[in-house]
Amino acid sequence: MNATKFLILFLLLPLTTLFGQYQRFEQPLSARTSNYDMKIKLDTDSNKIEAEQTVTFTNPSDDTIWTMPFHMYYNAFKNNKTTFYTGSTRIPRSKPQEEIDNCIWGRIEVLDILDEAGNDLTKNMRYVQYDDGNTNDHTVLEVRLKNPVLPRGTAELKMKWESRIPKLFIRTGYSRDFYFMAQWYPKLGVYEPAGSRFSVDGQWNCHQYHPSTEYFGEFGVYNVAIDVPSNYKVGSSGFITKKEEKGDRTIHTYLAEDVIDFTWAANPDFIEIKEDWKGVEIRLLIRPEHEHNKERFLGAVRSSLNFYEDYIEKYPYPTLTIVSPPFYGLPAGAMEYPTLITSPTLSGFPSGIHTTETLVIHEFTHQYFMQMLATNEQEEPWMDEGFTSFFEAKIMDLTYEGGVIDLDYFNIHIGSKELRRGRFLAGENIKVNPISDFGYHFNHGSYSEIVYGKTAVWLRTLEGLVGDETMRDIIKTYFARWKFKHPGRQDFIDVVNEVVPKHHGDKFGEDMNWFLNQAIFGTDVCDYAVRSIQNNEITEAIGFFENPDDCIKPSTGVFNSFLNVYEAKVVVFRLGEFYVPQEVAITFDDGTTIIEEWDGKGRSKEWVYQGSRKIVSAEIDPSLKIALDKNLINNSYTTKPNSSGFTRYFTSMVTWLQSIMVTVSVLV
Repeated sequence: MNATKFLILFLLLPLTTLFGQYQRFEQPLSARTSNYDMKIKLDTDSNKIEAEQTVTFTNPSDDTIWTMPFHMYYNAFKNNKTTFYTGSTRIPRSKPQEEIDNCIWGRIEVLDILDEAGNDLTKNMRYVQYDDGNTNDHTVLEVRLKNPVLPRGTAELKMKWESRIPKLFIRTGYSRDFYFMAQWYPKLGVYEPAGSRFSVDGQWNCHQYHPSTEYFGEFGVYNVAIDVPSNYKVGSSGFITKKEEKGDRTIHTYLAEDVIDFTWAANPDFIEIKEDWKGVEIRLLIRPEHEHNKERFLGAVRSSLNFYEDYIEKYPYPTLTIVSPPFYGLPAGAMEYPTLITSPTLSGFPSGIHTTETLVIHEFTHQYFMQMLATNEQEEPWMDEGFTSFFEAKIMDLTYEGGVIDLDYFNIHIGSKELRRGRFLAGENIKVNPISDFGYHFNHGSYSEIVYGKTAVWLRTLEGLVGDETMRDIIKTYFARWKFKHPGRQDFIDVVNEVVPKHHGDKFGEDMNWFLNQAIFGTDVCDYAVRSIQNNEITEAIGFFENPDDCIKPSTGVFNSFLNVYEAKVVVFRLGEFYVPQEVAITFDDGTTIIEEWDGKGRSKEWVYQGSRKIVSAEIDPSLKIALDKNLINNSYTTKPNSSGFTRYFTSMVTWLQSIMVTVSVLV
């Protein structure tokens, strides 16, 4: 090596050490249909952004495309008549005087737009309201092209835009010196070719911004330069590739590949804690007063990374950033974005209430169910939130044996699976919507209970029916087939119907549609009960039988002579409309137990046994496979008094109480 080359290498070494530890993926993980290059400048005095971006779109279809719609999420906060604002119950309707005096509203506006040929498309823009026709809603901007995007062709749009950042209410905005920039830029909709999901013909999918739904994005590469005051620390999707000091400002340039969105946060008081997990850099941005809680975040995310590496496949990205907002930034405190998640904590948070850990695990799980499996959160929210809730409970119960609520002093230990089940069944009306409804059709307080809760519970029931090994095969097959694509509900249904017969033949019928149709498209409730146990003694035959002239008398002269032989009978009911196969454990007075199988379809079923044994108890679903069963108290019956009924009732009540505690703990 000559001296010149050595000198160049020596000078470049520090940059390589700082920015070169992460390389671009050798092979793309996705189709990279929509790509963004951005230059962003944050003005912390006026809470505004000035930006330039280039969007490169590749037509994934055989269609000729003449329009391109963009999500303009910040316009949801433009006024009090938008679809988001009028539909939300979580935006404060009254503010302290100092906030009334200052405008809390946000907006985003495209100032200039050119195509690759230099054509000015600014006058070809219009706001559209595909969903509800609300002309006050400007959350979708449609751009009419001068030159169409030909089949499999590419289009490039150069845009200049600015935004006023809204006060942090839900998910995004600013609060004092904390900025959480989520759903913050003009984001291209998803073009769905004919035959994908619900598309008969090719179409754009670009819904207005609704309060109960989040986003649906296309995979691409983001190269984003973020210009902020130098005293601010930045956390972002992707990884940093360059850092430039310019006077009292610093430009942080980030690269994120094969992701469906890009999010960043900034605050001058963040401290940075780093940890390596098998080549993945975990970066925790947390306030100094919360640093003592760092293991809550790191321990939870380690458990998640290890779980998914074993259960599905290793997390593929080189970085994961966790942002723990300040107290005044809590509305941004439980969110998921590609390679960046948020979770709140409090300084004096009880160690036995694992709210922070639950949220870390939940939001990290979205890296698989929402990010890599990029389902449509607006149309099929159960496919990300429900799957995430199912796995959140599974990981929590594996990691924290004492439960998500683990209070030794009160002898309260509530597992995550049961807490999730309790939240669902405690819903005011769990029959108001099927989970197949679009997210913004859940209009009467049912969204969380059904989308999160019901899905988690019926997935757990499916696992109980088919077994852990089969369920794992279902999930692994589904993920391998659809990762970095946009699966819909039928794609998951097809995988279930493919995998279950491989493991069980025709045990459950030709397919699992009898179960899936009830769970996904129906609103029926599952409830089974043991109705009664009878142990009737069988006496001698007395009276007239075959010979009308011969009256048979008791052999001992006692009319009700006992032979110590019994007709023992159990009767069970199906009280709900939802049916599933059931196991019933029947225990006799000699200590033996038999398991009877029932298809669960009839309204009632009985089992009768003759012999010297009496039945002492019966229990439906003794292995607790059927998590959908609404009332576990009536699942068992015993002829001898015991405390099991009270214990189950108490557990149900405490589960409901813990739901309130977890909610309050995040808000106080």
